[in-house]
Amino acid sequence: MSDTLDQTDREICAALLRNGRASWRRIARATGIQERTVARRGARLLEQQLVRVKALAQPHLVGRGEATFARIACRPGATPQVAQWLAHRDEALWVATVSDGTAVIAECYLRPEDRSAFIEEAIGELPVTSSSFLPIAYFHRTVRGWNPNILVPEQLEQLGENESQALTAADDPPPLDPTDRDIIALLEVDGRRSIETIAAELGLAKPTVRKRIDHMQRTDTVSIRAVLEPALLGFPNEVLVTARARQSALATLGERIAENWHARWVAEIPAASEVRATLTLGERTELRDVLREIDAHCEDALIELTAAPILHHAKRSDVVLTRA
Repeated sequence: MSDTLDQTDREICAALLRNGRASWRRIARATGIQERTVARRGARLLEQQLVRVKALAQPHLVGRGEATFARIACRPGATPQVAQWLAHRDEALWVATVSDGTAVIAECYLRPEDRSAFIEEAIGELPVTSSSFLPIAYFHRTVRGWNPNILVPEQLEQLGENESQALTAADDPPPLDPTDRDIIALLEVDGRRSIETIAAELGLAKPTVRKRIDHMQRTDTVSIRAVLEPALLGFPNEVLVTARARQSALATLGERIAENWHARWVAEIPAASEVRATLTLGERTELRDVLREIDAHCEDALIELTAAPILHHAKRSDVVLTRA
């Protein structure tokens, strides 16, 4: 298979990014591709693990801890080692290396009682020169809400799921009971596991399982996302952007950056008066134009805008990756 998927596969991937549990029939209706073609192509993408669909519960509901943005500066040549070590830690949701200062960046979840031991002891034993772990106050975009500009808004609407609505619902998600946790555990392994299979494995009625999954998704208690390499869709270049602003302008800045379709992940970091974002690009030469577009759109809220190329990802959405 070529490094970039063909248009049919790209449309199926874009549909799964929007709604990881969308049926092949629903994807066929939205894309206009024949259902049997969608089913055959989609099954192949999943079997070859070019796309993986998995559930992620709200971290604080499952006791995972508080969201932080980590930046770990490493000794020369040590970034692959540190990145792989961190990728295999439960604290890390995603891990990448950047060319700026030979550093590892990550979205980590730390429980207050474990924070000191992890940062001062565990990280301290690695070949690093410095590290920072800054709290994330709010997400304006996560990778499950990324629209790679392959499907038009009308098609996306047919697929259901809307991260903007889900992020609002996430402000006050309901607690999880043991049955919810059992369902989530199965969906963490395979986010497309059928209602029938889950009901049989847990001894529940199918309507009960369907109702609980729908409720957890609607309230953003759980997100079911497609995990894939953007390069497969024609975006081999990823960049970490750091945007500085006044505290009063951080929310506006985050919202505006998230409106740019190149943005896959956007988060507020109040402790540094920054918004951090990752962008996906087809060519590196696009970076100048995208940054100028962001700068113009955010001019009244922006103090400084910088970017650093991402070298590779060691982990995406809790999936540890093998370095190519």
